[in-house]
Amino acid sequence: MGEVATSDEMKAYFKKLEDGAEEIYQIAAKARAEGKDPTLEVEIPRAEDLASRVEKLLSDYHVEGVAELIRQKTAEFGNREIVAIKVAEEYARKGIENNESKDKTLDRAVRLGLAIITEGILVAPLEGIATTKIGHNSDGTDFADLVFAGPIRASGGTGQAMSVLICDVVRQALGIGKYIPTEGEIARFDEEIPLYKQCQHLQFTPTSEEIRTIVSECPVMVDGEGTEQTEISGFRDLPRIETNRVRGGACLVVAEGMCLKASKLKKHVDKLGIKGWEFIGKYLDMHKAVDTDDKNKKKVVEPAYKYLKDMVAGRPIFGHPCRVGGFRLRYGRARTSGLASLAYNPASMYAMDEFMAIGTQLKIERPGKACVVTPVDTIEGPTVLLKNGDLVYCGTKEEYLKVKAAVAEVVDNGEILIPYGEFCENNHVLVPSGYPLEWHREEILAKNDDVLPDDWKDPTYARSKEMSAQLGVALHPKFNLYWSDVEVERLSRLRDFIAEEGCVSEGSICVPLDRSPVPQDETKDTSVKKILEDLGALHKVRGSRVIIDPLYTEPMIDCLGLSYDGKTVSKRGEFGGEDPLSAVSAAAGYKVMARAMTRVGTRMGRPEKAKERAGSPLVQALFALGEVVDGKDNPVRDTTSAIKSLSDPNLHKDKPASALHVEMGARRCPVCGKETCLCWCRECDAHTIPYDKAKPAGGGSATVTVDIVKEYRDALKALGENEGKESLRCEDKLTSHTKTPELLEKGILRRKHDISIFRDGTIRYDMTDIPLTHFKPREIGLDIEKAHELGYTHDWNGNPLTDPDQIVELKCQDVIPAKDCGDYMARVAGFIDDELEKIYHLPRFYDAKDRHDLIGKLVFGLAPHTSGCILCRIIGYSSVRGCYGHPFYHASKRRNCDGDEDCIILALDALLNFSRIFLPDRRGGLMDCPLVLTTRLDPNEIDKEAHNVDCLRAYPLDLYYAAMDMKDPKEIEKKMDLVGGRIGTPYQYEGLGFTHDTYDISEGPKESAYTTLGSMTDKMTAQLELGMKCRAVDARDVAMKVINKHFMPDMIGNLRSFATQGVRCVKCGNKYRRVPLKGVCKCGNKLNLTVHEASVRKYLEVSKKVCEKYDLDDYTKQRIQIIETSMNSLFNNDKVRKCKLTDFM
Repeated sequence: MGEVATSDEMKAYFKKLEDGAEEIYQIAAKARAEGKDPTLEVEIPRAEDLASRVEKLLSDYHVEGVAELIRQKTAEFGNREIVAIKVAEEYARKGIENNESKDKTLDRAVRLGLAIITEGILVAPLEGIATTKIGHNSDGTDFADLVFAGPIRASGGTGQAMSVLICDVVRQALGIGKYIPTEGEIARFDEEIPLYKQCQHLQFTPTSEEIRTIVSECPVMVDGEGTEQTEISGFRDLPRIETNRVRGGACLVVAEGMCLKASKLKKHVDKLGIKGWEFIGKYLDMHKAVDTDDKNKKKVVEPAYKYLKDMVAGRPIFGHPCRVGGFRLRYGRARTSGLASLAYNPASMYAMDEFMAIGTQLKIERPGKACVVTPVDTIEGPTVLLKNGDLVYCGTKEEYLKVKAAVAEVVDNGEILIPYGEFCENNHVLVPSGYPLEWHREEILAKNDDVLPDDWKDPTYARSKEMSAQLGVALHPKFNLYWSDVEVERLSRLRDFIAEEGCVSEGSICVPLDRSPVPQDETKDTSVKKILEDLGALHKVRGSRVIIDPLYTEPMIDCLGLSYDGKTVSKRGEFGGEDPLSAVSAAAGYKVMARAMTRVGTRMGRPEKAKERAGSPLVQALFALGEVVDGKDNPVRDTTSAIKSLSDPNLHKDKPASALHVEMGARRCPVCGKETCLCWCRECDAHTIPYDKAKPAGGGSATVTVDIVKEYRDALKALGENEGKESLRCEDKLTSHTKTPELLEKGILRRKHDISIFRDGTIRYDMTDIPLTHFKPREIGLDIEKAHELGYTHDWNGNPLTDPDQIVELKCQDVIPAKDCGDYMARVAGFIDDELEKIYHLPRFYDAKDRHDLIGKLVFGLAPHTSGCILCRIIGYSSVRGCYGHPFYHASKRRNCDGDEDCIILALDALLNFSRIFLPDRRGGLMDCPLVLTTRLDPNEIDKEAHNVDCLRAYPLDLYYAAMDMKDPKEIEKKMDLVGGRIGTPYQYEGLGFTHDTYDISEGPKESAYTTLGSMTDKMTAQLELGMKCRAVDARDVAMKVINKHFMPDMIGNLRSFATQGVRCVKCGNKYRRVPLKGVCKCGNKLNLTVHEASVRKYLEVSKKVCEKYDLDDYTKQRIQIIETSMNSLFNNDKVRKCKLTDFM
């Protein structure tokens, strides 16, 4: 592969990773050669770059040598999407030269192009395209029929749209004709896409006209497998469409692919001169906005409500759109932000009743759709009103917890730190921010020849006024209030009240407690107390007096146009202006900037997660125990039950059986010829060979005989292990194509170490993705000596690393998982060592007594929708429920950090125990599997979102000015040092900066209240109480949304499910749409309902209480009453009702 630009230090780092990978691959190769696994080779090939990944991912499609072609085209064209088109076109020509069939060539070329676009990581090229075939039009010409399957969703809109374009380019190269749709094929999509949206999430639903524009003129037939149980009602049984079920893949490609990515398609069509795609231009013309804006009109930040759309009960709203009191925008990047991760003061997290924990997903108003919560303690925390009337600022977690029990209202949530790169990534205009310390710093530098006065950061008020006068800068943020939130007339009211009733005592302004009645509309409240709260002027209430914090005494006197002669406070001059800021600036004689400009609405999304991947039911060995007796399944999943079933008279009526007859793949020992289901013959120590066993004459599946008692005891004996008290948990049946099991010995060792496995034989730990670019050794439990050993020898300033509190730049393939993950992986390491020693007769490798012994060890990172894993290294642990990793690491899995979760697998576990042969034989079976390993990350080959991570240590003034003018972020991109501008240089890997530090990346709630509270009623009660407590939240609206968006649809849906439910056998698990005539299952056991009355009624009473408590509208109350009437009609039997005479009066 081509040389990637790196420094010598990074070359040494990558070499160390590669050497570590080579060591474990050699160990795994020796183990596999023992013949005790389905194959004799390690089944996870290594790849260094995108080209190599693509070749290995598509190895079954005979694409040998394509990696070099991809590298050549990348060097020539650069753009990955154009490279995909050119490589696919080249393989079309190769197919012609080799006299291959057109359908085979077409299928391979399209998969190849899609694999390049999806970076060789996703399973979409393998399973998202069901097949590509050649069909025929009514005029006898042929056309390309591209049949999509459900997993095409993983490729995203770009991959979906580009796969159609690639197919058309290859079609033309092969001389295949254009698709001519029938009216029925066009009209079917008009019904099908809305139907699909009812079944699954769809980002965009095109109109009938838009659908017709795309489908009627697309030169390739966009087809699909039936993915949903729902069937279309019109245009059924069309000759060229094989199913009447909704085709999810085809709907996704048309709606989210070709419609949403039309502009990208047009760009490539125009650049490459591809004919037949004029319809994309027509589609885009339909969406051209008519510019009616007045160019002289001042731009304003408009509230955006989309983030509130799918609110769930129990997950609170922390701020309605743009509402005063919500999180205030501050520009900057913390060590833990970027890639859809934003930072908050830990005190703010606690003030939200701990519903915000580190790693919790939040849905946000802007600039994107969602983010993950991370801590930063160098921005402002919340301001709270206590029950005694005091207004208190809480800058730290400790300060908030000290007053938590006395908090009556959260007046201001605090700040939210959003990087510039997030506005770039989401193509969102910059919006104005408050005036923070870093903006003030840049203004001083600009006005003072790049020199900062010694006391600039924390001056006295007199010194701040002096700097404002000398340099022409605004008042220091330390003395600022929320002047822009309070109307001029209310400020005049405050000014008059202080001048008439107030005094200055011991450095503080003191005023009488104003007892003015509070109007229904709080924004019209003119009481002095409320004005002080809105200003954020911290104060105490003592008796009948309000005592304002001395910090604000002089600033308030100046800004309100007052004077103090040492005895009395009086007015000076006039007070007024077009807006509050101009009024206070004119009165003070210096410039006053807004402390808050844009508030960002937020609500809770998914809670954080850090938990082992345990199946339901839990599995310790991939070995089937469900017996097939007289054509009936006996679903047994553990060894104890399997052994008991041998003497079950219902299964074996004549006499106790000596063995199970299980549906597993038959194999034969090449030495002794004995039939077995295992990959290894115990007697001969030989690897067995699979063979096709004839099915029984009476029909059904072929079975193998398993003497489970002997097999289990032989496995225990081979390991030298006791039977133990717990049964070994296996599968009732295997779903793989060959139904090949693994050795019981592996399951016994997993039981010993209390771990379970995934369907592919690996052991996994799932965690929320959280980005991190810099760390302190102290906060991850890494000592200096070990840090040096791992290659961390200096801090981010280039100084030698000697102190655990120095800031160090994280290397791109190092990860910091949760401590619980480390403890679990230590158990996995014990299992692997036992496996090496007792099964493969090899030396132990890890010798891990606890999680600290795994620091420096290799793991594989894998995202659920992908098929490629990433080599990474553990360097420490945090106490959060998530996995900290470099933005490049997360982006290499095609993830951002807006609440996504991925897993890590101990490297040797994957190499020893993973096998493709174990994977389910169904669509999507290859997803979430380590089919290929990336050993080195190339920033140019990861998800481009990571290229919008900004690297500056301080933002320039141009950013703040551009934000005030609400400019496009691209206008100042060259001044902002994004990762994308470093690609191709050694600085693409290192030298990243950040603007805001924090003491500890684990500071903040570790577990969201959503996960710690018990019932849904408890969660919803806490949600509504928080809504009542936060000034930025409309509690009544929260209650309305909980009822209408969650409880009511749930009750209606459960009513319908109850009325249309099937029944299930309590013994064999068979399901029936209706109760059989004989009233029992075919196995003779009783049947149970699958939906029960309690689940239908569970939200009824709480819905009624919420309606009354929050005085919801009559319409909502009446809908609840109708639902209750329907429930009573369904569940109450009028025939047995006891009536009283009064019932008829």
